[in-house]
Amino acid sequence: MGLIGVKQNKPQQAQTYLTRLQALSPVPWQAVQLEQDIALGQPQNQALLDDARRLADAGERDKATGLFRQLFNGRLPQGTVGREYYTNLGFNNADWPEARKGFERLMRQNPDDSILALFFAKHLARREDSRAEGIAALARLSTHPDIAGDADQSWRMALVWIGPPAAAQVPLFDAFLKVHPDDQEIRDQLNKGRQQNASGGASGWQQDPLVARGLKALEKNDHAAAEEAFAARLKIKADDADALGGLGVVRQQQNRLPEAEQLLTRATRQPGGARWKAALENVQLWTSLQQARDLQAKGQTSQAQALLAQAQRQNPDNIDVRLTLADVQVQASQLDAAQAGYRQVLATQRGNPQAIRGLINVLAQRGQADEALRLLDTLSPGEQAKLGDSGRFKALRSTQVARLAEQRGDVRAAQAALKDAVKNDPDNVWTRFDLARLYLKTDEAPKARALIDELLKAQPNDIDALYTGALLSVEMGQWQDAQTTFARIPVDQRTPDMKALADEITMTVQINLAIGIARRGQRQEALALLDRLQPVASGSPERQLTLANAYIDAGEPARGRDMARAAIAQAPAPSADLMLQYAGLLLAGGDDVQVNAILRNVQGQPMSAQTRKRFDDLLYRYRIRQADLLREGGDLAGAYDTLAPALAQRPDDIQAVSAFARMYTANGDSARAFELYKPLLQRQPNDPQVLLGAADAAVKAHDYGFAEKALSQFRKLERNDPQTLTEAARIYQSMGQTGAATELLRKAVAIEQSEKQRAMAAQAVPTSTTSSNPFAAGGSRSLAAASAIPAPAQVSLSGGRALEANNALETSAPRDTAYPGQIAAQQPLSAARAQSVRGNPFMAATDRDQASSAQQALNRILEQRSGFVSQGLTVRSNNSESGLSKLTVVETPLEINVPAGDNRVAVRVTPVSLNAGSVKSDAGARFGGGTSGAAGSQSDKGVGLAVAFERPEEGLKADIGTTPMGFKYTTVAGGASVDRPLGDNPDLRYGLNVSRRPVTDSVTSFAGSTDERSGLSWGGVTANGGRGQISYDDQTIGGYGYGSWHKLVGNNVKSNTRGEVGGGVYWYLRNAEDSKLTAGLSLMGMSYDNDQSYFTYGHGGYFSPQSFYAIGVPVMWAQRTERFSYQVKSSVGVQHFKQDGAEFFPDDSTLQAASGQRYTGQSKTGIGYNLSAAGEYKLDSSLFMGANLGLDNARDYRQFSGALYLRYMFEDMTGPMALPVSPYRSPYSN
Repeated sequence: MGLIGVKQNKPQQAQTYLTRLQALSPVPWQAVQLEQDIALGQPQNQALLDDARRLADAGERDKATGLFRQLFNGRLPQGTVGREYYTNLGFNNADWPEARKGFERLMRQNPDDSILALFFAKHLARREDSRAEGIAALARLSTHPDIAGDADQSWRMALVWIGPPAAAQVPLFDAFLKVHPDDQEIRDQLNKGRQQNASGGASGWQQDPLVARGLKALEKNDHAAAEEAFAARLKIKADDADALGGLGVVRQQQNRLPEAEQLLTRATRQPGGARWKAALENVQLWTSLQQARDLQAKGQTSQAQALLAQAQRQNPDNIDVRLTLADVQVQASQLDAAQAGYRQVLATQRGNPQAIRGLINVLAQRGQADEALRLLDTLSPGEQAKLGDSGRFKALRSTQVARLAEQRGDVRAAQAALKDAVKNDPDNVWTRFDLARLYLKTDEAPKARALIDELLKAQPNDIDALYTGALLSVEMGQWQDAQTTFARIPVDQRTPDMKALADEITMTVQINLAIGIARRGQRQEALALLDRLQPVASGSPERQLTLANAYIDAGEPARGRDMARAAIAQAPAPSADLMLQYAGLLLAGGDDVQVNAILRNVQGQPMSAQTRKRFDDLLYRYRIRQADLLREGGDLAGAYDTLAPALAQRPDDIQAVSAFARMYTANGDSARAFELYKPLLQRQPNDPQVLLGAADAAVKAHDYGFAEKALSQFRKLERNDPQTLTEAARIYQSMGQTGAATELLRKAVAIEQSEKQRAMAAQAVPTSTTSSNPFAAGGSRSLAAASAIPAPAQVSLSGGRALEANNALETSAPRDTAYPGQIAAQQPLSAARAQSVRGNPFMAATDRDQASSAQQALNRILEQRSGFVSQGLTVRSNNSESGLSKLTVVETPLEINVPAGDNRVAVRVTPVSLNAGSVKSDAGARFGGGTSGAAGSQSDKGVGLAVAFERPEEGLKADIGTTPMGFKYTTVAGGASVDRPLGDNPDLRYGLNVSRRPVTDSVTSFAGSTDERSGLSWGGVTANGGRGQISYDDQTIGGYGYGSWHKLVGNNVKSNTRGEVGGGVYWYLRNAEDSKLTAGLSLMGMSYDNDQSYFTYGHGGYFSPQSFYAIGVPVMWAQRTERFSYQVKSSVGVQHFKQDGAEFFPDDSTLQAASGQRYTGQSKTGIGYNLSAAGEYKLDSSLFMGANLGLDNARDYRQFSGALYLRYMFEDMTGPMALPVSPYRSPYSN
């Protein structure tokens, strides 16, 4: 527990356990070791230990010993640090006794430490006085799996040092040959010793003194003395095997491997030179390792692996081969194999620093930072020290903490950890780059740039610093800056990765230039620039896909898709990275089904860090697109579930937050959506999607000023892609600015037509033999097996039919392919992949659609804005009493209606003819002055004039005119109304109306009457007041309520007031695209202040009960075909009214006094019903003919009506017929 405290940098915890250990009697050795480890954990001691290690590695052993002793300060060295100390001390003859005692003590304390035993055995074997003891120890250690290779090789070398053995040494050789019977060198050496022993040694072989001196120096690592001795011997005898071999070993240790291999090869070819065969093989091994590393540096990983595989077959237990092979496998993205290799090394040599670093790197790339962190925390202080000084180790650990935080989405915690890493290892350019990348994620670009620029300022010519500077510019999208930075890296010092990035930067700069030119409308110049990049892209499928995407962005989608398919088809086995790049292109084209298949296929494959990032980015964008499509399809719950992981992963990302805001907009919470968009727009004021999304949310939140600013900024960007222009037009249209919408849509349609013409021309020239996407027949997995990847939205919205169609195609293709989908590249696309999601009129249409989305939107606006001329003929007649309440009305209304900007204006001319028949003699007393006798025929005619104004998007209407001129009485008539959604809910609406309208119940009320018998004239009544209404309709159920109040005034007519309230509810029994059926219940109540239902002087001649109530059951059926739309309406119910009665002459007391008569009141209840039918037929694209018929029936009243009309539209009407139909009516029809 105390050691854990040291590892976790918790000295107080460690000190607590030390105190408890020191309290024991006797004090255990573990207490001494813990005390040492606590002391070594102090920063100054860590620095001292690092210096001692560096000196030991450099061969300055006396100086290293001095620093070690200063570090221990009189304490007995313990543990792995003690092992390091005694290993260094053993090379000094004067200090060997101390070193031996120290080794023996540590071995008693740690009997299972095989590394310690190996180091001690090597020291014993190195010294002549203890060589036999060391050889025996090495023989025993050669059976330990973790150190067998090293121990066995050292065992053999110690025997070589002996030379021909004396009689007492023969058993040492016999023991070795029992284990290695095929080692001819050692056997020859043994035989030579036996011969010498048999001859008594008098004439035996004696080693040359110069060679002996050189070998002795070599044992002591004195390379200069060894080289001098061997060179001197070779001057005397140029073919001396031992001198050649010894000098070859010196060259090997000097890392002059070609010379070493040449010398050792010569040595093995001399008589008695077989003993140098092992050394030659060792040099050849290191030469192979160096060649493999050179190939790795050039990016030729397959050749490097082949070379290493051969070396591993010859040296299966060699640690360096395993490590180098694992390093190459990492570069080749073979992470599983690399991880296995590193773990094998660590199983043999726990704490091997190269294996630890490699394994940590692999775990990080695989997203297993938690396991990497656990690995680091299990290392002892000595093992930690092998990874570098304390600062570098802390930085390495902080880097893993940062990766773990980033994986869980805590970017700020990841930044804090990387700040610590940079603080502890300030010269590590890649740690700085990782921190800079995280700064970009939190929109702190200046901090990111300053972090790298600070390093470049200190090291302006450092290759890695320049490289990371260019990478940061790429991450920031500053490709021109990246190109400038790269120019400072000498071409001959660029690695394969650097060269690939340089080509990518050059290509991207040119592509961006081409796309910018295309967006300014210079398509041909842009395409010419892209064509010049073809040689740069050739030979690299990745660059070909990049160029293909550029052609799509430049308005050549067909060419881009063909190029992409050709690039994939030419790759014999596309890598995961290439597949993901292709999937990104498919996603841009809306082929979600295939993107889903590729994501699921790649998901289970090993990926490099770069490929994993591409996968995560693609899955992120795919999620957002599916969420948007589900939202557009009406599945908001499914849309949010799909988007939630993306929001959790990147909570501040513009794409995810924008998609979230669009959901709020669709749910009617425009205010929340608007608040989400505001900070996005501050961060990205020139992002077209953000501008359009913010403008849309602002419109729905009724902040039209903000929306206008956002749209104006969008138009300044001079976008030339039809999709965004169409979306901007839709928003302008929702603001009522149909003129601006029309302008943008005309521009979008012109661009689309230009693209279509180029596409048709391109189809005449074959560009590829690949007809379809090559992944269509790839082995598909169940959705359950890829739960992290949402199904394509079109599958959810179509009930799975799209996926079934895709699977039907996939199962028809052969499976024995070089890569998933290769054969299916020759198959046609499934129908599901050509479908677009329903419910979005502005979505890009497929190639088969007759009109693009922009053209369709433009057509709708032109139809809505179209001017028209309508001419009608209406007839209305009832069965009331002749000359009095009976009325036949014939009207021939004419309307000319034209757009004026975003509004509409109209002129209306309505000739009207009224006829009530003749007043019979028995009714004469109830007409006019009330005198007896017939009053004659009652009729009138005139022409009504009016002008009207309408602002459609605001629901505002107004008109002003006159009652028909030529009538007995003519007066001003008109009104204003508004009908709008209430709040953000489009299903809930309100309406307000103020008006002055003629009362058209009779000739008297409408035109006015004259009693020729008495010369009295009266009538011409108007209702002056207002009405309010609220309604709800969600296409499933509807309801409404209303109330109104009017004052009725006329000429020589008693004034009156009218109040009315009503409401109703109805249900959609059918609500299809081309037919509707509703049924409901309606209620109403009405009351007049006085009864004006009669025709004597002073009465208005209109039905005006003091109370009227009705309850009815209305039913409506409407249907349309391509050219005809009609509806039938009916209602049946119960009506009750009550009239109080009235004086004969309510407004003239003299006449009333003379008459003394009064109309009697009445109260009636009965059944009432009405029937009506209307229809409209499209004669051609701009001419319509319509008609309507109606019947109203009550207990004592029946009215018939009918009408015909023609309407000529100034624009061709290509949209569907109206449903339900709204027939043209006379302005006086109410």
